[in-house]
Amino acid sequence: MKFGITFFICFLIFIAWRFYEQRKSERMEKKISDDFWKKEEEANQTRKKDITNLPLLQVKKADLPKISSTDETVLNYMEHLHQIVKNPMIDLSEYSNTDLKLAYGVANFKTLCEYDDNFNHFLLTLSNLANSLMCVGLYEESAKFFEFALHYGSKRLNDYTGLAEVYLKLNKPEHITALIRQLEDGCHPRKATIVSALKEIKNSRSQRK
Repeated sequence: MKFGITFFICFLIFIAWRFYEQRKSERMEKKISDDFWKKEEEANQTRKKDITNLPLLQVKKADLPKISSTDETVLNYMEHLHQIVKNPMIDLSEYSNTDLKLAYGVANFKTLCEYDDNFNHFLLTLSNLANSLMCVGLYEESAKFFEFALHYGSKRLNDYTGLAEVYLKLNKPEHITALIRQLEDGCHPRKATIVSALKEIKNSRSQRK
């Protein structure tokens, strides 16, 4: 009998705790939602601000690594890249849409999104070009374009692993080691994942011998 009463009391305490936690969670979710919509409303009323002094990325055609290839895919990507660098570009990945409108005004939102899209398109084209060069055996050129992508802010896993694969093709495993050290000393958001992938690629060379 005593055990039954104790169990019943514990059960009631558990139910009360679950109810409290559920209500607490609901209140937190409502506050987050209310804060978001309040911030979004403020953002949508933010006046247009001057964006003429934004640090736009300037890449000239002459700055791009030179290549010599007759491969149609490589040539198409290279021509595409020459066109992209003519457009205004800026990396706005650290901003949410709401923060972007708050910082520069809702009237600039569309323009800034286009600048950010241009930047992402630029990095993706560099990556695609580097991969195409690797496929046709132009490893030195491929490495240059992967390095170019990372230099300008690419955080894509495939750009790091692609560069590591090219370094192996060039018999330069020490470059992978340097890349790993650079990542370990930095603050890349996916540092652990990328470092692990690079170490796996480097170790695969030893296993092939």
